[in-house]
Amino acid sequence: MNGQRREAVVIEDDADIRQLLVIVLSSRGFSVHEAVTGAEGRRLVEETDPQLITLDLNLPDMDGLSLCPVLRAQSHAHILTISARPPQLTAEQCLAAGSDHFMGKPFSPRVLGAYLDEVFPREGVA
Repeated sequence: MNGQRREAVVIEDDADIRQLLVIVLSSRGFSVHEAVTGAEGRRLVEETDPQLITLDLNLPDMDGLSLCPVLRAQSHAHILTISARPPQLTAEQCLAAGSDHFMGKPFSPRVLGAYLDEVFPREGVA
């Protein structure tokens, strides 16, 4: 990425999970912007033009599954949907809605980190 800081938007209403995502993403070189609601997340995506969006499905103001195609239409960011909903059907729905990947809750920070390293290789790391 030519030394440029990568931007991420975390759309998650659970404070503990949101903080965990911020820690993992920050450790991978992302500047992280946090949103508690779908509307706030959509605004941050518009303002920051992120490379990554993490999207919870159960948001206080809207269903993340409905928000996903809206985000896909406004951004070329990699969308990682993270949810506690039953994984098989939800994963298929998320991918159909425009998500790039689905991860179930609870998730392992190490697995998330490894996934991010694969999708967003860090400079100088072999």
